[in-house]
Amino acid sequence: MPKTGEQHYQDYQKYLSESKIQSAGLSLMTAAICGYCPAQAELGYKYLHGILFPKDYEQAMRWLTAAADQGDAASMTNLATMYMYGTGAQTNGKKAMELLNKALELGFAPAARFMGLCYEKGIGFPKSEKDALPWYRKGVEMGDMGAAILLGDCYENGRGVKKDLEEARRLYELAAAGDGEEAETAREALESMKRI
Repeated sequence: MPKTGEQHYQDYQKYLSESKIQSAGLSLMTAAICGYCPAQAELGYKYLHGILFPKDYEQAMRWLTAAADQGDAASMTNLATMYMYGTGAQTNGKKAMELLNKALELGFAPAARFMGLCYEKGIGFPKSEKDALPWYRKGVEMGDMGAAILLGDCYENGRGVKKDLEEARRLYELAAAGDGEEAETAREALESMKRI
């Protein structure tokens, strides 16, 4: 009996942990072709960012769309960012908003951050820093530390809201308590505030 998409995906994870990169890539591709949603989502993300595979926006769009069609909220959000910034697709604020709304309905916190960015940058809406704030707040309430950093920046610099360094510091500290790239960004923002 042939392997399922899920089994190919497990092979991918095993090969990756063993640093067998070529075998990992082949297994991930096979799992995605078999229609396994987590593999499609990951493959699309990797093509979008040039991880494991060369950057290829057409392939990113293909696989993220396949995963989004199966209800993957992270893929919906990644697709939305492609439409927001015209990455491998024509800029389309309306399409970005539709995808972000679907991801939010599924409870995907980062979608609120990108909804706020649409308002802040004027993508699909008239540009309005003030209208971005409720979306950043919603993202923070949902646990998205990227939204906490953006909201902190708004308070630090008085963008769309009255300048409040104490609130900015509180939001940066919230984000800095985690780990990863966002926590590092928040720690840098806190360090920068000390120099003010």
